[in-house]
Amino acid sequence: MLKDKVVVRDQFEISGGNQRRIYPPIEKEIVQVRGFFSMVARERGKIVPRSRREGKNVWTLTGREYLARLMSYSAYGTPDTPNRNDRIRYIGFGTGTTPEVSTVASLVTPMEYNLASDFLAELAIPTFPFQTASSFGTSVRYAREVAEDELSVSGTVSITEVGLFTDGSPTSSFTPLTRDITLAQAANQAPVAYKTFEPVTKTQNYVLQATWEIAF
Repeated sequence: MLKDKVVVRDQFEISGGNQRRIYPPIEKEIVQVRGFFSMVARERGKIVPRSRREGKNVWTLTGREYLARLMSYSAYGTPDTPNRNDRIRYIGFGTGTTPEVSTVASLVTPMEYNLASDFLAELAIPTFPFQTASSFGTSVRYAREVAEDELSVSGTVSITEVGLFTDGSPTSSFTPLTRDITLAQAANQAPVAYKTFEPVTKTQNYVLQATWEIAF
């Protein structure tokens, strides 16, 4: 079972003569980034037998870099300049598969999402499962309902992989809404999180409900 985590080193340095020592020499875990993906197909509201897929995902190197930069400024001033302004906004599906490792840089076989030949679909506005009157909690949930004529644009398809994507393009300084969502550029889109699973059949009679929860 794979787990993703963000770590920090609390260290101090002692220098003297030709010696340099750093204490402590070990990593101290602060926060784990835990992702859980769930998907099910429905026909006229009823769950399609054997269509449920769920499990932990891998948070990619792209996703880890995203978090590190999202927490940071690139310059102080009036106003201050955030290192990144983009946010998680899209989900993409595919028919390929690859090991769930942090080096995943794209979906293996991205698939067309709609008749406009888009690859990425916009997620619903996220919710916060543990939100209270005074706190948003430490978990966020993304969701997308795939209509009957989406993904299965030209007929029945077998879905085996999925990824989460921000709306900023690395070629446009990650400015919001600059990511190319077309299928033609899908191989150049790196997910922040990736999940692969046993094939799920999607026909034009099925609605697909996908949720992705990220917890810290």
